[in-house]
Amino acid sequence: MLFAKGLRPYLPLSAVVAAVALSWLPFTGLLSQSLEYREQRGSGVFVYHYAFTETADGYRIFVHRMKGSDTTDWQVLTAGPGFKTLSWRYVRMGEETDVEARLLRDGVQIRGRLDGKKIDELEKPGEGEPWIQLFPMNPGMEQFIFSSEDEIVFWSIGTESPADMEINSFRAKRKEVAWSDVFGCEVLRVNFAPTGWRSYFWNGDYYFRPSDGRVIGYRGDGAPGKPSSKTTLVREK
Repeated sequence: MLFAKGLRPYLPLSAVVAAVALSWLPFTGLLSQSLEYREQRGSGVFVYHYAFTETADGYRIFVHRMKGSDTTDWQVLTAGPGFKTLSWRYVRMGEETDVEARLLRDGVQIRGRLDGKKIDELEKPGEGEPWIQLFPMNPGMEQFIFSSEDEIVFWSIGTESPADMEINSFRAKRKEVAWSDVFGCEVLRVNFAPTGWRSYFWNGDYYFRPSDGRVIGYRGDGAPGKPSSKTTLVREK
């Protein structure tokens, strides 16, 4: 596996992509979809590249974020039956951050280095509340989108301060379905926010295409202390 600076030598992104692709081969999966999103955050512009591959009993997702020609971070997620998150890898370039989380029988084990500091923690999500990393892109979210439920509570690990590498509870609430001139199609608006008092510090709306559950965009707050964000799907195949 590839590690961030300070753990093992850096490799260029092309090597990272190749290694991840090769690691998928034993699963005999077929490329399901490739998506690209553009995010405007304050004066900064980021581009997210997602690649989804079917495995024997789930999905594997690779995503890397770019600012200009530079990769800022990349992630790999493995989901099992029922789209349950099984493992997740997060690497932030140039910051000695390389973290891996795995679902164990008694909780979620988070290990690695965060800003050069070793972390090794076992977190225990709430009973009956799934670990859905990379929301809302995780296919597990589709089960909610196509269900008759009004809301879902789940857990996810943060990747920005002040909740960097902390696992927290989130709530997704179904809102209206309406035509959007911004996105040029009918969309389902779903509001996401942390549960409890943390909801005062962040919430945002993700927009899904009702016909296939695809995420079309995001409008809302950034992380606490960060500018608001607008994200839009710009390419899909």
